[in-house]
Amino acid sequence: MSRILEKYLDHVMVYADRDERDSAEIRAELKDHLLKKTADLESEGLSHEDAVFEAIEDHGRPKTVGYGLRKRRWIDVRTQGTARGFVAIGPRAVGTFAIGGLAVGVFSFGIAAIGVVSFSVVGIALLYCYGMTLAIAPAGLATGTAAVGLMAAGHWPCGLVAVGPHALGPYVQYPHASHMPGQAPYAIAYAYALMHEYLMLWGGRAAPHALHKLIFGIVMAVGSALCWRAFRSDQRRIGYTLLRF
Repeated sequence: MSRILEKYLDHVMVYADRDERDSAEIRAELKDHLLKKTADLESEGLSHEDAVFEAIEDHGRPKTVGYGLRKRRWIDVRTQGTARGFVAIGPRAVGTFAIGGLAVGVFSFGIAAIGVVSFSVVGIALLYCYGMTLAIAPAGLATGTAAVGLMAAGHWPCGLVAVGPHALGPYVQYPHASHMPGQAPYAIAYAYALMHEYLMLWGGRAAPHALHKLIFGIVMAVGSALCWRAFRSDQRRIGYTLLRF
């Protein structure tokens, strides 16, 4: 049996994350399938090494195959790798409620987050996004230092309705001067008023700018250290050939 084939199966099973009994059965099935594929390719005239490589290439990347074999969990908490579940917590998290350095979910919380609703340092969300540094909400409300959305509030907001010191958009509100046209549609005026009150509350409780920078630096440093630790752990556990497949 080719060492590269065994290494490939090792990688797949790490990502599959199944219990010992299931893991043995799944590995045996994958091994049988790959050996048959290799034999078929050899019968077509390929050398053994080329046949093994072609069989692996056709089967797919270990990460993709392994995640496809992983059981869906209600709660998945990890200190390394990617957590996947209804509630997922880890350096990378994918789930309905995702919490991690990089979080992707309906409700996502992390250093970088993508979701329908997200809270992060840098975030993208469909309906509501709070980003300490950057927030993007194409169809909803974005709040953050720099905010881009249908409605946006922050220091540098940009949107159809924008509230902040350096607001940019058709309907904008600066801290001391109103630029809302008197004939604005009711829905926009209502959203505008809500955002205005939110900004006043948010601004009244805001910490000094230097403290924001300090908090941001700490969060980024801790997050970067955790992501690097997880990456190095994966390399030691799985091997550098992981990048090849």
